[in-house]
Amino acid sequence: MTEKQEQVLLDLRVRQMAGEHMLCPRCGQDSMNRKIHRNALSRQVGLYVCDDCGTTEAVLEMMQSPMPLEFWACFKAERSKSDFEALPGAVVMEHLQKEQVPRLRRIFEEWQAVRDKVDFNVYRVKAYTECAGLTSLWSHPFQAVYDVADGKVLVRFRATESGTEVALDLIP
Repeated sequence: MTEKQEQVLLDLRVRQMAGEHMLCPRCGQDSMNRKIHRNALSRQVGLYVCDDCGTTEAVLEMMQSPMPLEFWACFKAERSKSDFEALPGAVVMEHLQKEQVPRLRRIFEEWQAVRDKVDFNVYRVKAYTECAGLTSLWSHPFQAVYDVADGKVLVRFRATESGTEVALDLIP
């Protein structure tokens, strides 16, 4: 768990103990009981979550497959916002070439250097934070996905002997 994540969780815990009504930190829904102690206590972080999330956590724990904290709603708020979904793919691709491909290339190259030693989710969170409008990021193959008005834009990276290759495609 990163220091920033610890700070976010500590802030949420203090606010919950003070009686503040809030969205479920795990799913982001307005499904928390107003009396905080009537909600489920998270098995991962000692924070109250809605009953549905508590049940889901119990099942995932039994399967030994907890949901990474990076995917909790309280951390998704860190994602940069963009209106790419309202723009045509060609316009978005031009913007991505100038603004985000260099950032994604740096993240890809950092990950390539340590890929067997570090969890990919660290790099996924970094990409979500730095790249506005990013819908998803996958490790195999390393590709970024952006939703656009006329489909999806895929930005794929590949390491070769001559350096990093990048390909952008519009998928209708």
